[in-house]
Amino acid sequence: MKIAYISSSTIPSRTANSIHVMKICQAFAKSGHEVFLLTQDRKDELEKNVSDVYAYYGVDNCFEFMKIPCRNIRIAKFIYGFLAARKAKGIKPDIVFSRDITGALFAAKFGLPVIFEFHMSVAENSGRIPEQLFRLLIKSSGLQKMVVITHALKEYYVNRYPQLKGIIQVAPDAADPIPEHVQPAFLANKGKRLQVGYTGHLYKGRGIEIIFELAKACRWADFHLVGGTEKDICYWKEKLEQQANVIFHGFVPPSEAVTLRMAFDSVIAPYQQKIAITGSGGDTARWMSPLKIFEYMAAAKPIIASDMPALREVLTHNRNALLCSSDNVHEWQSSLETLRDDAELRNKLGNAAYSDFLNHYTWEKRAINLLENCKLHERLYKYQKLN
Repeated sequence: MKIAYISSSTIPSRTANSIHVMKICQAFAKSGHEVFLLTQDRKDELEKNVSDVYAYYGVDNCFEFMKIPCRNIRIAKFIYGFLAARKAKGIKPDIVFSRDITGALFAAKFGLPVIFEFHMSVAENSGRIPEQLFRLLIKSSGLQKMVVITHALKEYYVNRYPQLKGIIQVAPDAADPIPEHVQPAFLANKGKRLQVGYTGHLYKGRGIEIIFELAKACRWADFHLVGGTEKDICYWKEKLEQQANVIFHGFVPPSEAVTLRMAFDSVIAPYQQKIAITGSGGDTARWMSPLKIFEYMAAAKPIIASDMPALREVLTHNRNALLCSSDNVHEWQSSLETLRDDAELRNKLGNAAYSDFLNHYTWEKRAINLLENCKLHERLYKYQKLN
C-alpha cells in the first residue's frame, strides 16, 4: 500500500509529536508499505545542527521525507494543508494519513481516502476555525477513519459528534523495542544509590515540583531529569537552590535518551490534573497517552505514575506500576521507599510493564491495527482510472 502521511509537526524538533510521526512512519514502512512523509519546512523552528534526521530520531531511512515550504504568515497552516494535500494527490496514494486538520480536509476534497488522527479536543484546545474545518472533514465521504489515543477521548468525540460512531478507533501511543546492542549509560552512583529517572518537558503540569519535593525527602536517591529547554532548566535550577541529588541532563536526542532510561532503577511520571500543551495553553490531562509511559515500559523499568483515568487505561496499580495521587508527595515518597527496599517488586513491575508493551504497545502493532479493515473509498479507484 502507498501511504502519504501529512504531519503538522516540525521535523526535526524536540516535540513528542514529531517523535510519534517519525516512529509510526517507520512502522508503516517496516510493515511493507511505501511511505511518503510530508512536513512543514519552517527553518525558524527546526532543531539546529541535525545532519541526519533519521539518525536523530533513531529510525531507519526506510520512508521518503518531503518538506513543504511554509512561510511565517498568519494563514501559513491553511496554505500548508492545501499544498501538502496537493502533493499527496500527486503521489497517488492508497490512503492519506494525517495529523493535520487542514491537510486532511483538502485531501478528502481532492477525492482521496483519509485517516485522520488527533490527540486532543478540537473544540476545547484548537480554537473556533479548526473546529469548523473539523466539522467539514467529518461530513466528507473521504474520511475513512478517525484515530484517537484513549477511550476517554473517543467517548468525548462520539458524544459531541455522533456521526463519528463506528469510524473512530482507539490506538494508544507506543514505543520501539530496545535493540540488544544498546548499552545503559554510565551513572556515577549506580549500585550505591537508587537512580530515579524522568524524561520529557519541564513545563507546567509535568509534576516537576513533586520531583523536587521527593528529592528533598529522599536524600538516598538521585533524580535525573532528561529534557527541557535551556530557559526551563535555568528557572528550575534557581528554584532548587543547588540540591545535589537532582541532575539535569538537558535535552538529549531521542536516539540517545534510551541509554539513560536503561540505566535508571525506577522511572516516574508525576503528571498533574492540568497539563499544558508544549508549554502553552490548553489541557490534555483527561485523554493523554504519553510517549514516555511506553518508553518506560519498553525499558522494563518499575514505573511510579499519577493515578489518573487516562493513565489507568494502560497502567494498573501494583501490577505493572505503582499509582499515586498526583499532588500527594507522601504517597510518592512511600512508593519510592517501597521500590528501594523491595527488589522483587521492582522486577515484578518492570517485567509486567515490558510484557504489556510487547503484547500491545509497539509501533509495529499500532501500525498494523491502524490499517486493519481499512476500506478504500470508491472515489479513489475512479480517480486513479481517470488519471
